[in-house]
Amino acid sequence: MPANERNDLNPKHLRLHFQNDPIAGFFPLLQKGFYVEITPGNLQDMLSQMCGIDPGRVRDRIQTLFLNGKPVDDLETVFVQDGDCLALSAAMPGLVGATMRSGGVLASFRNAISHRQAETQSNPHGGVLSIKLFNLLIKEIGPQFLQQGVLVVPDDLRNLLAALLKDDWRNFKTAELNAQVINMDALAQMGWLVGPGFVRLEVTFG
Repeated sequence: MPANERNDLNPKHLRLHFQNDPIAGFFPLLQKGFYVEITPGNLQDMLSQMCGIDPGRVRDRIQTLFLNGKPVDDLETVFVQDGDCLALSAAMPGLVGATMRSGGVLASFRNAISHRQAETQSNPHGGVLSIKLFNLLIKEIGPQFLQQGVLVVPDDLRNLLAALLKDDWRNFKTAELNAQVINMDALAQMGWLVGPGFVRLEVTFG
């Protein structure tokens, strides 16, 4: 999302609390894409911090990475920029999966399309990064992103809440909007979900 079209970074803040883990209901959002605020640093350190993974284990957990549609091999030399899009996946099956695996033995076969770091480094003031999760990573690290908080555009949040409400929110406990409790009826009517700007979404389980 270009900086001049980006939504406000001081958004409404919605917290949802569930008794159990309804992570499957969040799969569409995690796969379609959400946003996070980033600070200067290389991709490996950033993912380590966001996912709560030791830097040395990032590659073990996240084996396929695409930055703006191009596969990434060296996480330590890549610095994401404001407005970039990062897709993360566990190992994909077959020859295609082996070829696209970050730093894999077949990575040289896709040399022409691999990501090359531009001369410009990351914005010293940080920015906003779009993230998409695929296959096993949705369940493995999706909850970590949701608990830390993600930025969601209003239309995507509206679709998410509508889908969750169809399931009667069996595990739903409470919700807070800007630190104030909001009841189920007001939440379902989504009258608060108007105007431009991201909504910061946090989800806790258990």
